Amino acid sequence: MPTLDLRTVIDRHGVGGLQRRVLLLCLGVTTLDGIDVAMVSYLGPSLIADWHIGKAQLGPVVTSGLLGLALGSLIAGPLADRLGRRKVILASLVFFGLMSAATALSTNILWFSVLRVLTGFGLGAALPNATTLVSEYAPSRRRSHLMALTYCGMTLGGAVAGYLTSLFVQVASWHWALVAGGVLPLAYAVVVAAALPESPKFLARRPGRQAELVALMNRVVPERFGADTRFSLDEPAVAARVPVAGLVTRRFRLGTLTIWTGFVCAFFIVYLMNSWLPILMTDVGFSLTAAATMGLLLQAGGTLGNLGIGWLMDRFGLHRTVAVAMSCAAVMLVLVALAPAHVLVLGILIFVLGMFTNTVGTAFPILSAAFYPTSIRATGTSWATGIARFGAIGGAAAGTVLVAAGLHYRQVFLALLVPAAICVVAVAVKGRHTSTMERAAERAPVIR
Repeated sequence: MPTLDLRTVIDRHGVGGLQRRVLLLCLGVTTLDGIDVAMVSYLGPSLIADWHIGKAQLGPVVTSGLLGLALGSLIAGPLADRLGRRKVILASLVFFGLMSAATALSTNILWFSVLRVLTGFGLGAALPNATTLVSEYAPSRRRSHLMALTYCGMTLGGAVAGYLTSLFVQVASWHWALVAGGVLPLAYAVVVAAALPESPKFLARRPGRQAELVALMNRVVPERFGADTRFSLDEPAVAARVPVAGLVTRRFRLGTLTIWTGFVCAFFIVYLMNSWLPILMTDVGFSLTAAATMGLLLQAGGTLGNLGIGWLMDRFGLHRTVAVAMSCAAVMLVLVALAPAHVLVLGILIFVLGMFTNTVGTAFPILSAAFYPTSIRATGTSWATGIARFGAIGGAAAGTVLVAAGLHYRQVFLALLVPAAICVVAVAVKGRHTSTMERAAERAPVIR
């Protein structure tokens, strides 16, 4: 029976029709994820008016969703490495759709927050597995670019959420916005169930599913394979029986630590700015419209950056691109802090800042997917995303403390230089460690 290396087969062809379909379907998943994550921030004024509460009481509403995202990411990765990426994506769509719709029945902050934890649990499972699935269909030379395109759904969904929420609040009430946020993923789950195939690399790790894999590969690439063809993966074996334990084995320990550290710092910066930028701008005299425009420009810059970061990583190297991007973000933080408080000037600077900060957040799952082998790839990407969510919680909470302390936006932006510097160091260490691993692999035979 002929045995072929699956990665070599995928790499010697371009991106075909089935791979584009997987990309578009996973982009839809991340867009729905982005809509539901961002929707709550737009519901804040309606909740305040309806329940007669203060701004400070909205804190649990914001952080509860982020906590759910973290927990969902941590649990979904090992499940996807055991059960398959497709099954976990489908389950997450159904679960977060149901929980979002159920949140519309909330009558107080407590129940709203509890249901947001559960909604976030489903959301946290969807995003890393969608990007992992795209990475396992992509040729190596295009992997970073296609994964970055998948992440564009988050910022696209965040922009759509504003218009969708505004429409439902004006026509009906905030309850119907959450119902819509639940119905959309439930309907999309039907599309995904019918059209999204399983990962070929996951199937290659399952000896009993070789016939399914052969049929799938006949659709992925223009070659034709006989029923007796067998595919293998030329990757190092992971001895750990539990996927999470594999992340901290000797081979992967330093890489895992540096990915987590850099990702936490990147999300700390992104979520502090996403959560508090409009308030920081209104506190210094900008109108609500101008402050909202600043937030929109931050997201727009992130979307534009996501379109290019993957291509740059494929062309100039993963670690070098990420380190340079975060260094540029640090420069932009200083420029925003020193620039005159003028709407046009700050708007341009914040747009460029968003290009760098949001794209660094996008880059870390790409680093993770490239670092781990198939047997623990979903676990590695999901756990990196889950751990980073605690950085997001920390950023939102730190913003609360800094705003309550009366700090000017200039001081807040300068304070963000600390996590930016830590992120650059972590990426540099990760790059050196990966180079050492690659040189060692060239000198030693691969263990199968």
